[in-house]
Amino acid sequence: MGKTVRDVLVEALENLGKKSFKRFKNKLNDWEIKEGFSKIPKGKLEEADPEDVADLIRKYYMDSYGIEVTLAVLEATDEKQEAEDLRNNLKTGKKRGRQSRRTSESKHLLITDGEHFVDRHRAELIRRVTLVDPILDDLYQYKLLTTEAYDTVRHMRPSQEQMRELFRHVESWGNEDKDRFLKSLRKNNHPLIRSLQKDCD
Repeated sequence: MGKTVRDVLVEALENLGKKSFKRFKNKLNDWEIKEGFSKIPKGKLEEADPEDVADLIRKYYMDSYGIEVTLAVLEATDEKQEAEDLRNNLKTGKKRGRQSRRTSESKHLLITDGEHFVDRHRAELIRRVTLVDPILDDLYQYKLLTTEAYDTVRHMRPSQEQMRELFRHVESWGNEDKDRFLKSLRKNNHPLIRSLQKDCD
């Protein structure tokens, strides 16, 4: 089975040196958090090891926003290479190990080079998806969007601008979250997704 979001978070944090990891925790504690989320208490971070910190990030911020925060904090502490490695690890197909269980559903989730379907077809999805509000409802229900992000995207026009803004959030998601996004795209824009899938065959 491939790596989970937790796995890649732990790996990124374990790759930091002792001083860098301490600096990361201090910056994480001071980081300005979006409305709808609570800061991780300083006391919980002080003695936490990389596995503990990864669990705290996922508990307080969920996978999608947790990755966004982690990347931002890594870059703010001048750990740009680690941030880039984390981004790359998120793109390497952690769902491959489960494909046999969901062959019909996940056949096109990952392209052969490890690129997710929604990443590969980003431009086409931005240009051609017109029914965005039901997708936003699904993503909000999946807790992939904060209330603020949901409201921001929902009030934008036209649909291309909505999708372009939505993809700003998609960039920080792992493949499991992108699977949920694709599931909603299939449900609400089935002819388009079927057409793009045929292009992959």
